[in-house]
Amino acid sequence: MRFLLSEYINLLKEDKELDTLLTDLLVGMKFTTISKPMKGRQFGVDISAVGIDPEDGIKKVFLLAVKQGNLTRTTWDGNVNAIRSTLNQIKDTYIPISLTTNLKKLPIKIIVSTNGVRNQNVLSDWTQYVEQNTTETIEYDFWGTGEISAMLDDYLINEKLFPQEYQSLLRKSLVFLELPDYDLQHFYALIQQILEKQPKQKRHILKKLRLVRLCLNILYKWSQDNNNLKPSIYASERSLLFTWHFIQEGNHLEKSYVREEFYKIHSLKRTIGVNYFNKVVEHYKVEHSIYKYSRNSLEYSLNVWEEIGIIAIIGLTEIQEFRIHYREGNEEQAQTYYQSALSISNGLCLFIQNNPPSKYPEYDVHSIEIALALNLMNFTRNFDPAKKWISEMTLGFNNNYKLNKFFPLFRKSYEKLVDIHNGEEECDVQSSMIIPILAEYALVFNDEDLYKFVRKISMELFTDLNLQIWFPLKEMENKICIQDYSHGEGTTKHSVTLYEDAEEYKKEMVSEMELFGLEKDFKIFKHSFDIVAHVASRHYKSQPFPLTWRVFMKQEVSTK
Repeated sequence: MRFLLSEYINLLKEDKELDTLLTDLLVGMKFTTISKPMKGRQFGVDISAVGIDPEDGIKKVFLLAVKQGNLTRTTWDGNVNAIRSTLNQIKDTYIPISLTTNLKKLPIKIIVSTNGVRNQNVLSDWTQYVEQNTTETIEYDFWGTGEISAMLDDYLINEKLFPQEYQSLLRKSLVFLELPDYDLQHFYALIQQILEKQPKQKRHILKKLRLVRLCLNILYKWSQDNNNLKPSIYASERSLLFTWHFIQEGNHLEKSYVREEFYKIHSLKRTIGVNYFNKVVEHYKVEHSIYKYSRNSLEYSLNVWEEIGIIAIIGLTEIQEFRIHYREGNEEQAQTYYQSALSISNGLCLFIQNNPPSKYPEYDVHSIEIALALNLMNFTRNFDPAKKWISEMTLGFNNNYKLNKFFPLFRKSYEKLVDIHNGEEECDVQSSMIIPILAEYALVFNDEDLYKFVRKISMELFTDLNLQIWFPLKEMENKICIQDYSHGEGTTKHSVTLYEDAEEYKKEMVSEMELFGLEKDFKIFKHSFDIVAHVASRHYKSQPFPLTWRVFMKQEVSTK
């Protein structure tokens, strides 16, 4: 386990990664943090805390200067940011100015902390400096990768909190990570076991949440090292969902320290998503860009739909950040996140344009990816590409059926899909949830002609098609983050009629929100953390919540 931690620590950046981990470590050691990492160095000190030194049992002030990499001759005394200069600044400026009178009465331990080691050629310089500057009240120490991983093992991941079976699951997760079809079952089991029991003490709750973040971060760093971020995308989704379930089930949502820890997991998930998008976005500009990653045309099509869902979630996460900062009055930061969401939405539009299978859903359950993508396009005002996509999919239903007798399968079955594509089995046209969603989004985009086009194709070509819309039930709230919540759950409205008069259908949508839109009382929506619903829908392949698009129609009808 210490080897895994050492490898993980070596991959961390100084800013917002190594310093955050060290802050969590100090909390695990029961230290009281005086100052946490922030932009701009505070006279050489990145982290300050007060606690009992485990080496001698004496209460001390700990001042940490966090650096990245090995301690070498260059990093020791090469420039103004070198370690020697930092230590002088702490001794000459930080201690006299920043510490209170009471803190100055305590012994002080200045620590250089890095995710590396001390090189042999600088050891004598370090030793000489420490000997010359150590006093009765000031001492020095070095925490490298080995020391940090040992302390993490002792204080943050002790046997009581992180027993042998947890370590085994993490090892298996990392070992199998390089396999292209690995389903992350060991990682999912690990997160589930960590969050299985509900502790009552604040310290134990925090440890569980921080351990989830640590495990996700380890897997993320291994994914980066393998040059394949997609497993960390799935792992971050499951971590977010399981964590929300743990918080909701334990009635922790009103605790500010719990919300802060959840936000950190959400932020890590966001970082993974943005890094994934930045890595692959150039492929979205190329026609048939992901065909080369598929074994055949059918797999290409399914991969396209999977990618649409992933991009949409990454973009909607930026929208979530925009809303958080906007509500808090941070308009400049909010606009930064909105511009990021817009860039991702533009990338999604390019991906759809350059990958033709996006116009031909294979399964009716691709309504999930469609709803997520259209939701992002709506938020970012990409109305024209969204309406064009709806029109192309609708025309695709017509052409695909007339030419190939194919219509998206209502029941997901890969074997049946293969047989149909190979001409060995006929396609049954019975039910559809995609078409009502396309029709309703056409009205959300205020395009009655497009609505009528969707209506015309569905009524004239598929005369016996049973249009359906799924709605959640109140008792489902505790299930949406841990399972496929729409399979055998909720209620379905059958035989949906797309009225000729679009206004009549709009009014019916709004009235149904009052009757069936019970999800508006779910805590994810009450606490304005809609992204959890979107992630749950994509991750578990469950039907999207109608509230997430019908709310826009309600606003329009109310205005009229």
